[in-house]
Amino acid sequence: MRLRSLLALLLALVSFLALATAVTPATALADGDPGSDVLLDQSLFYGSDTGITVRQELSLDKLLNATASAGAPVRVAIIAHADDLGTVTPLWQKPQTYANYLGYELSLAYSGRLLIVMPNGLGVYWHAHPAGATKLAASLSQLKPSSTGPSAFVNTTVEAIDQIEAAAGVRKSALAGSGSATAGSSSKSASANFLTPAATSGNQKTTPTNPHKTAAALFLALLIVLALLYVGWRTGRLGKLRSAVGVMRLRGELRGVRVRPIALLPTALLLVVVVALLINHSRTGGSTATGATLATNPYLDPGTSLGVRPAPNFTLVGQTGQRVNLSQYRGKAVILAFVDAECQTICPLTTQAMVDAKADLGKAGDQLQLLGVNANWKSTQIDDVLNYTELHGMTGSWQFATGSATELERVWKAYGVDEKALVSPDDNEIDHVAALYVIDPQGRERKVFTTYPSYASIPQFGQLLAEDVSKLLPNQPAVSTHYSYAAASQTTPRQSAPLPKLGGGSLQLGPGRAHLYLFFATWDRQTLPLAADLDKLNGYAREAAATGLPALAAIDEGSVEPSAQALSRFTASLPRRLSYPVAVDRTGSVADGYEVQGDPWLVETNAAGKIVWYQEVYTQGWPTLARLQQEVRAALAKGNGSETASQAAGALAGSPAPLAKLHSQGSQLLPGGQSALDARIRQLEDDGYGVVVNIWASWCEPCQAEFGLFEKASAQFGRKVAFLGADDSDSAGDAAAFLRTHHVSYPSYATTSTTLNKLLIGGLEGTPTTIFLVKGDGLSPRHVQSGAYDSLGSLEDDIRTYALGRK
Repeated sequence: MRLRSLLALLLALVSFLALATAVTPATALADGDPGSDVLLDQSLFYGSDTGITVRQELSLDKLLNATASAGAPVRVAIIAHADDLGTVTPLWQKPQTYANYLGYELSLAYSGRLLIVMPNGLGVYWHAHPAGATKLAASLSQLKPSSTGPSAFVNTTVEAIDQIEAAAGVRKSALAGSGSATAGSSSKSASANFLTPAATSGNQKTTPTNPHKTAAALFLALLIVLALLYVGWRTGRLGKLRSAVGVMRLRGELRGVRVRPIALLPTALLLVVVVALLINHSRTGGSTATGATLATNPYLDPGTSLGVRPAPNFTLVGQTGQRVNLSQYRGKAVILAFVDAECQTICPLTTQAMVDAKADLGKAGDQLQLLGVNANWKSTQIDDVLNYTELHGMTGSWQFATGSATELERVWKAYGVDEKALVSPDDNEIDHVAALYVIDPQGRERKVFTTYPSYASIPQFGQLLAEDVSKLLPNQPAVSTHYSYAAASQTTPRQSAPLPKLGGGSLQLGPGRAHLYLFFATWDRQTLPLAADLDKLNGYAREAAATGLPALAAIDEGSVEPSAQALSRFTASLPRRLSYPVAVDRTGSVADGYEVQGDPWLVETNAAGKIVWYQEVYTQGWPTLARLQQEVRAALAKGNGSETASQAAGALAGSPAPLAKLHSQGSQLLPGGQSALDARIRQLEDDGYGVVVNIWASWCEPCQAEFGLFEKASAQFGRKVAFLGADDSDSAGDAAAFLRTHHVSYPSYATTSTTLNKLLIGGLEGTPTTIFLVKGDGLSPRHVQSGAYDSLGSLEDDIRTYALGRK
């Protein structure tokens, strides 16, 4: 009897587990994106319903292994259906957007090339190589599956990999071992052997729940429950139940109703199902809706689950000189962030979110340790991390550890964050990965965030961190906040809105007249002489009042200030009272709406509420008073309207014959490609004209924003300077459509990144790029502007300096 009872208990346990498993999704993803889990340690992801055969999968795996062996690894996500995206379905049919999204998630574990294949096209991401990714995306822009069949997806993937490897200098012979040509395919690739679809491979780790398997598991659980109830009843093991049934029988007989023991079985089964569903909900955290909402918020990274693996230990020095060892916090959850000690962009937002997370846990926040590791290899002294800690009001709230460059680099590499490799070779700036790890009380990595929050999303990010930490703590303490994860609202320059002013009253923002705003925070003084710089702006305020320039107002980013009193204390320490108003943006919605990406930041808007000029003061420095006035005037003129074709024609009437010929071909895409462009440049140089060549593409958003500047500049200087366009890696149809809506007074030629390289030492970094040539240069530019011009004034200066040879 004991053996039979033990067997019954075992069967009950098996039944319960089978039922719980049946109603639980195949995987409980942290971010709802199946590809992010699979591609952390594999090279290929595709949905279970794609139809790719085992042989096709093996051939693709072999090809991808060959790319790694050749030194140019590629990982691939084939997204044949919207369901393959999990909860991030808003990114369906947006291959490049999804490539950026997934690439960021994978960046700490994988920094090579990532290829996304969707029915409508391809996307490419290459961590820390945005220019290279842009080139690859452009070269693959015309490639897409010919159908929704598995062979079409596979063939397109192979062709794209061939092109990616060729761009990396890898010969096809290096990939030859991966297979042979596709049978019956028009593809020229010789990288794999693919047959018609058959059984689906099990390569992917995450697949949608199979409804047939779920039904089978439920049916099995039902049979086991019925058997157990019957055995228990017959053996007397369910004495209480029998007694209860007896009472029910008696009550039923009194009412003329006969109650059978079997009548309890549906209720018992329903109870088991309800319990299983509750357990399933607790396991997934009810996160389906949350995950879907997070997927639509570009400023929140839902985090990437790391499973359960030991966090690499390290020993460094904290901001007060004490030794900091990760293992000393065993027993507490840890949020570990890599923070640049002199950062004025992402880091202050991230550290504020960490502080919010600790506060959101209430008393349970004592079980959470906030820990920063210095991500600046140039500023490694204790004073550097101490100043950051004090200026951001984090004294006593965290430990900010630093060490020698060698010690820090060892920690970065242990966590897959090679900060020193991200230093810009041109300006030696630090461009570190905003990596943040959640570590459990047992010292194991559980999740990583590579997040780039906006100002207004800081509270949301703090709550997101608090919720993840809560799951690791005893009793899973409640989080005190209840923010939605939908994208936070923004206050744009086109909206009228008041901001509270320091000292009382309000500052009215919005359209109606032009404005110049300075966004700043009191902790900017760690790296800048902020007090002196604010005082210098008194000169602009006086000049603006006298000459009608846009009025100046300063806006303090209260959302990232260490306290509500920080601004008043700082302004009280200034040598002189500021002659312009200072308002406070407490939520960060204004900074987001005005596209602020770091403090300090200058923004000019015109009367229509459009941003016409900005300057990143934290990287470009404060402009002189004269320069600031020049930039503001030029940007305002540009922002008040663009030249129409007729206005440009009037301004260019009577131009010399070689230039008049250019104007007659305005906004045309001429044949002949790179060779025709080169010949035109040489001829114009021989005629004695400086030549300005703007490299653009219809798919390039900065190019679209910049085109209006060239429309105006070409009308202004077109009687003395030759302008030409080079359309980079575009389709003729897209380019022509773009030029119909973006008129300029000069023609363009269809080119590619490869052919353009002869004009640029070191090759084309990306679009837009503008090159300046004069007589005697040949095809060697005198000056190259990489990236878009942000104002007409700066473009005019370069034209005068490099095309006309004067200031």
